[in-house]
Amino acid sequence: MDKNIIVLGLGRFGSAVAVELAKSDIYVTAVDLDYDLVEKIASSVSNAVQADITEEVAMKSLGINNFDIAIIATGSDLEASIEATLICKDSGVEQVIAKASSVAHARILKKIGADMIVFPELDTAQRLAKALSGPTLMEVIEFSDEVSLIKVKARKKWVGKSLVDLDFRKEYQMNVVAFERDGHMIIDFDPNALIEENDTIVLIGSNENANRIRE
Repeated sequence: MDKNIIVLGLGRFGSAVAVELAKSDIYVTAVDLDYDLVEKIASSVSNAVQADITEEVAMKSLGINNFDIAIIATGSDLEASIEATLICKDSGVEQVIAKASSVAHARILKKIGADMIVFPELDTAQRLAKALSGPTLMEVIEFSDEVSLIKVKARKKWVGKSLVDLDFRKEYQMNVVAFERDGHMIIDFDPNALIEENDTIVLIGSNENANRIRE
């Protein structure tokens, strides 16, 4: 089933992510309180809505619980970012990706349940959009000059083996943080479960090791 993604906050980062995802034929709903921003992006996405992303009633009216992924793209307004993240998590959105403006901001978002934190750079929007839409290995985000989160489709030699068998930490110096199976992101996984042919594995580690596993 195709991903259904909502982007909350249409500043430069949010608008760029929404447009890049739409280019990949993903159904994207873009939301902001500023009507001018909504109107500007309307022709480039599946659905554009004027709404207050910090208001639970407004978000529920948009059917927030029906989205597979929510991207909280407002970073400068700390309170709005926190409120929107809480609403999405409380509504049962499977994967919440939140933009952070500082390390402290990121810590707060992580503590309240954000599944992934992004620190925007010049090309972050494009890389994130490609990571969410791509079926193969894709760098999601470089958290810093040293750390990356990557997404890799299960290789033939991994299929039928467990994480314990493969020991990614020893072999690649990368830590497994999630699985994607049948379109669902699994964060609370059994390390003894066997990897299946169409699984996608999400790992975190140094940029050097991330590049090595890509080769």
